[in-house]
Amino acid sequence: MSYFTNKTVYITGAASGIGFETAKQLIQQGSNLVLFDVQPLDDVVSTLQTMNKHNALIAGYDLDVTDAAMTTTQIAAAAHEQAPDILMHFVGITGPWTFDEMSQEQFERVMNINVFGTRNVLAAVRPFLSRGKQVMVTASMSSFTGSYGYSSYSASKFAVWGMMQSLSFEWKPLGIDITVFAPPPIDTPLTQSEVGVMSKAGVGMKKLAGELKIENAVKSMLKGVEKREFLVVPGVMANLIRLQLRFFPVKWVNWIGNTTVALSMKK
Repeated sequence: MSYFTNKTVYITGAASGIGFETAKQLIQQGSNLVLFDVQPLDDVVSTLQTMNKHNALIAGYDLDVTDAAMTTTQIAAAAHEQAPDILMHFVGITGPWTFDEMSQEQFERVMNINVFGTRNVLAAVRPFLSRGKQVMVTASMSSFTGSYGYSSYSASKFAVWGMMQSLSFEWKPLGIDITVFAPPPIDTPLTQSEVGVMSKAGVGMKKLAGELKIENAVKSMLKGVEKREFLVVPGVMANLIRLQLRFFPVKWVNWIGNTTVALSMKK
């Protein structure tokens, strides 16, 4: 028996990346899984069923988080069948373009998915959350520090961080615990999509935080949820950067970033 055994976990963005890896680790612990994604989930459900040694529930729902009405309808339909104990929200996209190269449409798409999509999911699941329930939302190290080529992504993740801090103040007295997962780069289809798009300077700054294996990052996140921690930052380098942001002057942090950009551009 683990902490997650017999708990019903809603996972958004479950078709790939961190969401899919989380589903794989949880099904082995006997969690009931309710999966949501805009991508088809048939293959994901089939894969999870082969790992389902506890005969847990596995259900899948189509979901576009930018559609508030659809999000409300789909989560309500899922809750009618099986109410959530924990929501784990992973839907998000990057925006690996410099500000000067980015169109308004690209900027708005990042904000719509990462910020408004998160809001839509939280609003839809809120009627089904009561004392003892939990919410885990994926932020990023970019929630705390900007990076070259990440003006849209950092703006969205700063917003998610602020939203979740505020919601923690509102929901904690009601017995609903929030965890914010703020990892450094993880080897997922999301980060792989940046290859050949992000500039050398952006790649150089990302390397400062190091890249984690997806299995280890998810294990750290699940431990944080089990302990009901508010913030989970996996990885040694990511935590060093987090401490640096807390204790060093902004001009020092910016000097490191500017130096990294300059050196990257010379390569």
